[in-house]
Amino acid sequence: MSSISSRFVCRRLRSTRATFRYTAKTVLIGLSWVPVIAYVANHVVWIGVIDGSSMTPTLNPETNGLAKDVTLLWKLNAKNYNSYKRGEVIVLRNPRDPEGTVVKRIIAFEGEEVRTRFPYPESTVIVPPRHFWVEGDNIHSIDSNTYGPIPIGLVTARVQTIVFPLGRWGSVPTAGGRDPRSVVVGLSYSRYPKST
Repeated sequence: MSSISSRFVCRRLRSTRATFRYTAKTVLIGLSWVPVIAYVANHVVWIGVIDGSSMTPTLNPETNGLAKDVTLLWKLNAKNYNSYKRGEVIVLRNPRDPEGTVVKRIIAFEGEEVRTRFPYPESTVIVPPRHFWVEGDNIHSIDSNTYGPIPIGLVTARVQTIVFPLGRWGSVPTAGGRDPRSVVVGLSYSRYPKST
């Protein structure tokens, strides 16, 4: 009887060791992916939930505030100033609260003279080098008309695609908000140097 019970205990112990080894191996393999996922999330691509009405009706068109758009945020090459186009929607650090982010549309680039809206203290402003003039699509948005031109250093991502709700799946439109043709009133200097 004792030899049978000792065999049973030995088998049980071997089974427990094998289970432990398998579990430890699985956990270590899973943990080895954490840095990869963290790198991709911080530097390549991530999924973001758009909160607020600043970009209504392009993003979060529901007026009840319950439905929020889920978007694909492209972070790769976010600091390359010359890769941006007028009308693109970007995510940037909030100039008033660096812990937060805001979503705005690019209206003007460096060297362009912009017709501002209230509460900006001047009627026009020239966008400085490596800065953008950004505005929300909603007229009540807090944007460059409040805090002025935005440096490229505050930009963290492009809003590429709406992925949810499924009925709105697709690229984020490059048109919306104030028409840049009515905002940009002149060109102070060229964004691109002349080739000789």
